[in-house]
Amino acid sequence: MVNALNTRLESARTPRELFEAVEPKRAMVITAHPDDCEFMCGGTVAVLTSMGWHVDIVVATSGNKGTKDPKMTSQRLAGIREEEQREAARRLGAAEPVFLGFHDGGVPDNDELRALLVYQMRLRRPELVITWDGFRPGFNHRDHRNVGRSTYDAIYPAADDHLYLTEHKDEGLEPHRPVILLLGGQANVGDPDFHVDIQPVIRKKVRAILAHTSQIRGRTEAEMLKTQREQAEARRQAGVEAPLYRESFRRVLLRR
Repeated sequence: MVNALNTRLESARTPRELFEAVEPKRAMVITAHPDDCEFMCGGTVAVLTSMGWHVDIVVATSGNKGTKDPKMTSQRLAGIREEEQREAARRLGAAEPVFLGFHDGGVPDNDELRALLVYQMRLRRPELVITWDGFRPGFNHRDHRNVGRSTYDAIYPAADDHLYLTEHKDEGLEPHRPVILLLGGQANVGDPDFHVDIQPVIRKKVRAILAHTSQIRGRTEAEMLKTQREQAEARRQAGVEAPLYRESFRRVLLRR
């Protein structure tokens, strides 16, 4: 059974074939800030939910420093951004987001964060995890790096080894290892090898981004769709293979 699953995953020629091969269809997006999910992989989440996947969103912070408004307080901003993330999740068809409560700009790459992520994985048992690529070159937000690296380390070996965080056994939580990890933030840097076609859901992605009113600075749906078209046209002129409307990742298959 396990070997058959590995074979199906390795032989999948397209993201859709890969997504169809996985059972049960449970995914988890792990990000640093509200709006990370929508910008990084909102289209992929929309594709997954359209295929019947259950998608959880785990956010390390409440984005309590992401503002240029001198009259805004951190506490008030956190409440605003949490509600924006809830609305974005609803627009994508995802589950109620989980917020881990770290301060914006202060996400650690340490045992505390890894333990929280292991708990979420054992509790929610995703087969697919999407997170930031904490190892990619170029400019990269510290919180993104730390979330990506901590997620990687939480998946292997911690979440799947019963001797890590043995107190979880008291809650009836068993070890768990997802079968696919997608590392995001690969649009223009790094070495992406997995491109999800988001053209059928591009409007849903844009509308989910627009749920983050405090962050989009008055941009409209028409303006954001125009940007997406221009990016697709630039790829076409550069000779990039389809899909031209895409979200790009590095794929890691985690054999069982």
